[in-house]
Amino acid sequence: MMALAVSVIPVLGIILKISCAAAIELRFMPDPPTLNIYGVHRMNKSDNLELTCRGRQYLRWSTPPISTRFSVSDCSGSGLFCTTLRISNATVNETGQYQCSYRGLKVEDGKTAAAAYVFVHDYKVPFVPSEKEYEVVFIREGERVVIPCRGSVENLNVTLHTKYPNKELHPDGKDSHWDAKTGFTVPSYLISYAGVVSCQTRLGNETFKSPLYIVAVVGYKIYDLTLTPAQVKLSVGERLVLSCTAHTELNVGIEFNWTHSGQALTSVNGSRPTHETPHKRKLWNSLELSNTLTVENVTVDHSGEYTCTASSGQMEKSASAVLKVYEKPFIDMKEPWMKVWEVNVGDLTTLIPVRYSAYPEPSFKWLKNGLPMKDDYRIKQRNDALVIHAVTEMDAGNYTIVLTNKNTKEEHRRSFQLLVNVPPHIIEKEVAVDTDVYLYGSSHTLRCTARGFPTPVHIHWQWMSKEDCPEVFMSRLIKSEIQLKECTGWRDISNSSGHNHVERIMTDTDHAQKKIVSSLKIQKAEAHALYRCMAANKVGEDSRIIFFHVTRGLEVSVSPSNQPLEELMDVVLRCKADRVIYGNLAWFRVTNISKSEQVASVQPCRSLSLQPRPLSQVVLSSPQATNITLELPLLNASRQDEGLYACQVENIKTRERTCLLRRLSLRGLEAARILNNLTDQKVNVSATITLHCDAAGTPNPTVVWTKNNHTVVEGSGVILSQHNRVLTIQRVKKEDSGLYNCTACNSLGCDTSLAFLMTEGAEEKTNVELIAPIGSVVIAMFFWLLIVFVIRGRKRPMVGSEDGLPVYDPDSEDMPMDEQCERLTMMPQVGVSSGQAEAWWRHKSDLV
Repeated sequence: MMALAVSVIPVLGIILKISCAAAIELRFMPDPPTLNIYGVHRMNKSDNLELTCRGRQYLRWSTPPISTRFSVSDCSGSGLFCTTLRISNATVNETGQYQCSYRGLKVEDGKTAAAAYVFVHDYKVPFVPSEKEYEVVFIREGERVVIPCRGSVENLNVTLHTKYPNKELHPDGKDSHWDAKTGFTVPSYLISYAGVVSCQTRLGNETFKSPLYIVAVVGYKIYDLTLTPAQVKLSVGERLVLSCTAHTELNVGIEFNWTHSGQALTSVNGSRPTHETPHKRKLWNSLELSNTLTVENVTVDHSGEYTCTASSGQMEKSASAVLKVYEKPFIDMKEPWMKVWEVNVGDLTTLIPVRYSAYPEPSFKWLKNGLPMKDDYRIKQRNDALVIHAVTEMDAGNYTIVLTNKNTKEEHRRSFQLLVNVPPHIIEKEVAVDTDVYLYGSSHTLRCTARGFPTPVHIHWQWMSKEDCPEVFMSRLIKSEIQLKECTGWRDISNSSGHNHVERIMTDTDHAQKKIVSSLKIQKAEAHALYRCMAANKVGEDSRIIFFHVTRGLEVSVSPSNQPLEELMDVVLRCKADRVIYGNLAWFRVTNISKSEQVASVQPCRSLSLQPRPLSQVVLSSPQATNITLELPLLNASRQDEGLYACQVENIKTRERTCLLRRLSLRGLEAARILNNLTDQKVNVSATITLHCDAAGTPNPTVVWTKNNHTVVEGSGVILSQHNRVLTIQRVKKEDSGLYNCTACNSLGCDTSLAFLMTEGAEEKTNVELIAPIGSVVIAMFFWLLIVFVIRGRKRPMVGSEDGLPVYDPDSEDMPMDEQCERLTMMPQVGVSSGQAEAWWRHKSDLV
């Protein structure tokens, strides 16, 4: 019983508290106010009306919005509050509801308020005017709308008129009707298309219209709601900014509300959001409404889920975002970290992840081999991964990702090596012809270069005799991979194996270039055979088959061979073969090989596309010699004769046909032309000048220089060089002035270039032309003086000899001096030249 009593006591306490609260609330709820007039009161225009309201608290009046002809007075007494509203000289504007209510309490008719509706009849103004010239009526889809065209007179026959487009709506008593207190009620879909509506009635023969009302359609649909960013990371002291965006139909009003971790967002640790910023933007057929929440100086307590709720009254949507607040910025690289990644070339997609956590989101850059990576459509550089599409061998290298904290500038690095495995590939398969012809008895080296990663350890050689696979050696039979696969008689090579003695096999590995080179040297080519080299690594293998055709005494040549071949020249192609081995020589044009394609000079004819018939203009020479020669003369060769020619020879024993190839290229004929223009020049006397006349053309043009229409020839100071293309004039003289003309001609035409050469300055006397005669005179004078001195010393007369040389007269020792002088003065008259004087001087020396 004691336990029951204890449990009943709290229940009784709760009941008593509820009862007391209800009693207090009922005790302070006043009686509703009272009016002297209730319901509807009708009065005529210009009449007066007095409304009295009594109650137990302070009272207040609510009147029609455009009513002005009233006054309020206090009539309190007898313990009650009282107020009187007097309408004087009433007009239509005073039509409406007059409500008396307790001041400070929520207005509830019958509890805290009492009201009466007053009609002021005016048949000239049957509709109550609006407070504004144009009122806006908002309508919603699927709802009824009230056009507030109230009347001053009841029981009017009212219709609703719309504009744009024009239409008249009549009340049907159900969905649409008119009430003098409220206006015209109509379904929204009937007027949603209209721009303006008004009410209209007829009294007598007169039509009356209400004020105009603008129709605005108000929506409620919210298409979507997004809150961005959805994941937010901040550090203490930073600002939080969340944007809540709603896309709605047109004319929708949205109310945004925020919550944090389920609680209304009023405060977090006493700190209120700085502000909420609304934004509105009209799109083509929708609205974008947004509200931005900003919180300054966040703390760790601000972490959690933030929810934005958007409500249009009839529809509501919510979106959430999560905030994580860190005490300070950081970067934490996750382990384990793979230091070596291995992929295969050709892999469609390779993703190398980078796992880390950080705040703020760090900037990043990727390095390859220490250098920043460039943008590449195959390689996507991300902060959380490196993605490589269609892996190539060039993608191998050392990669590094650098994460940098934007606030502290702290860097974190992680590196890895990317190895790209490449299956071996034999390079010679890309450039070498799959068949080769070798001269009998010659020594040849077969080579295979395999490249790949990892580098192949070795290259394995095998061989097969012609007898083991005769089909591929048959004449006019094109080889195929299927035929080669049917030949299975491959044997490993040893030094003594095969019909062709192998001298040695050499292997060289270059790990830096990822390649291995193997050379098989055949000491002496004696028989047809097949050779195969094979290379392999862990991701693949490759092989190459070499056809070893042995032939004898084949040669092809062209003449003339000592100069470039030009159009219109007589060209002869010669094909020589050993008549003991070969026969049926014929010349063909090759049609399946382009000009730029490289071809082997000797190969089986079955791999070529030849003309149906051989060329007929051939000449067979040396029919009795060991070798047989077939000539193909091309007289006045033209561009049409250019191309690849094949001399087909047939092995007399095996009937196998071999083609010797020769490509014929001709230089096209071109009229002579001068590549540079001569220019007029001024040059000083005694200087040196060089004129260049660069000429081109096919055939090679001949260059001729003229001066004032006279041909220039080499001479003293005039030099022609480089096939007359350079004219050099040394020690220029006045007479070198003039018009110089360079003419270049060949069989197709000529070209000329002119230049005028003008000399300046006085002509010096020290040139060679003056020095030579002056020197001769000086030498003569020297000898003349020398003779004078000798005669004076010897005192002997001189007489002329038969050869004209002066000699001493032995009988003239006693000749008087005046006669000796007279004889000396006569020496020039006898024509003593400088050469004669020199001979005389030698004669005198012999006498002395």
